[in-house]
Amino acid sequence: MQVEFSAKDNPREWFKTVAREFGANVINNAFDIPSSLGEGFFRQIYFFKGFTLSYLHFKLFEPLELIRHSVPDARLIPIMFYSQDIPLEQNIDEQKKLVGYHTSNGIFMPSPQTESRWMIPAGIEGYQVTVTIEKNWFLQTLDYSKTVYLNHLLLSGNPFYLFESLTPYMRQLIGTIHDLINSEDKLQNLKLHQRSMELLNLFLEQLEQRTVVHDFLGINQLDVQKVFAVRKQLLENLTNVPPLKQLSLETGMSISKLQKCFQQVFGKSISQYALSGKMNLAKQLLDSKKYSVSEVGYQLGYSNLSHFSKAFNNEFGINPKAYSYK
Repeated sequence: MQVEFSAKDNPREWFKTVAREFGANVINNAFDIPSSLGEGFFRQIYFFKGFTLSYLHFKLFEPLELIRHSVPDARLIPIMFYSQDIPLEQNIDEQKKLVGYHTSNGIFMPSPQTESRWMIPAGIEGYQVTVTIEKNWFLQTLDYSKTVYLNHLLLSGNPFYLFESLTPYMRQLIGTIHDLINSEDKLQNLKLHQRSMELLNLFLEQLEQRTVVHDFLGINQLDVQKVFAVRKQLLENLTNVPPLKQLSLETGMSISKLQKCFQQVFGKSISQYALSGKMNLAKQLLDSKKYSVSEVGYQLGYSNLSHFSKAFNNEFGINPKAYSYK
């Protein structure tokens, strides 16, 4: 099946167009995927003119190709966050990309002049979050500052597209958005606004740190893929981080080269990244209110809780006991 659409200046009109392509009707800013095609729904939240959140939850019976046609001059700019473990295939400018959490292409931002295609395989359950900004609102919010990289691109008027990697904290935020969308929280929209704005800010901060599009400081693409595979291993084994020698052998890179490439791509050494990931996991466990500070520390492999407390405090500026009482 194919679903085709183009960028529009009115997000509600764009949403109605997509719904018609699915053969569905928009009710309360949402529509269900027809049962003949699969399961799931698509919803939009309009916070204010210039800032919209789109949420797609899907599990399809057959492959779906989404085709976004280019438009010469439109003002809406989507920022798509791909948090799924299994990468999807995306074609842009005759290039085939794999987009997902464990790739260097976890976030995609195209200008309206850019045409792209996505393939969603059958049988895969997942969800996608997109934050859409209106060009003029964004430029006015940033005071038309040409020193901001994204402002420079928007003011140029030239076609562009950006790929960025998705950080663990961004994925955590997306998970929170997913939970809120599927909840009956009375403050749902207010909380979604907060999380969506934080997600946008994190993306912009990351973009400012890496101002050369499609380039990880001269590292070749194969090595980029290898360090993302290393990151995947770290995040899946935070309580028992694989030793550098093992990671070196698995990637076919020397320890020094692996360390250097990892630092360039993620801005931290392997040990720093693993420790940061461990502390973020500790924060999630404390947020759940299911575990005491000592239980969390022991779960994460700390036999000395003072070491755990010091690491947590270094990461978040507060000790875990004080944090658990917040």
